[in-house]
Amino acid sequence: MARRAVVRLGVPALIVAALAVVALWRVGPPPQQSANAAATSTGTTGVSPAKAITEPVKTLAELVANNAVGREASLEHVRIRERVGDRFYWIGSGDERPVFAVLDPDVKRTTATSLRAGARVTLIGIVRPVPTADQAQQQWHLPPPVATVIADSGTYLHVTEIRQ
Repeated sequence: MARRAVVRLGVPALIVAALAVVALWRVGPPPQQSANAAATSTGTTGVSPAKAITEPVKTLAELVANNAVGREASLEHVRIRERVGDRFYWIGSGDERPVFAVLDPDVKRTTATSLRAGARVTLIGIVRPVPTADQAQQQWHLPPPVATVIADSGTYLHVTEIRQ
């Protein structure tokens, strides 16, 4: 009787194991990429495209890059250089290229943060392409010289959250 139980359980297990081996043999190992193909697909940085797109921008230098448009940004302890208007600021340290930041009308604030020149804050938002100088004047009601400088910068940070 014990022999029948072993046969009843053992035969189906052997069939499943044989089918699994055949399936794995048919699929085979993953294809190997050459070093040149791997470098081409990941770019010159060695970071895979999926990782580069999903990680938020962490530095101002990354924010001004052409490939940063549309990416999320999380800039910690960034210095406010100058206030241009109620919702408009130049941010960055003295040795960095300044970046223009526009606060969303419904910006989320974790505390009553004072946004004055010299203050350090954490800004979270989305990197966007700057509009033309004429569009910046109309949309943001900025003086022509400021709008021209902004239009030449390439990207700006649309801030959705401010943390102290």
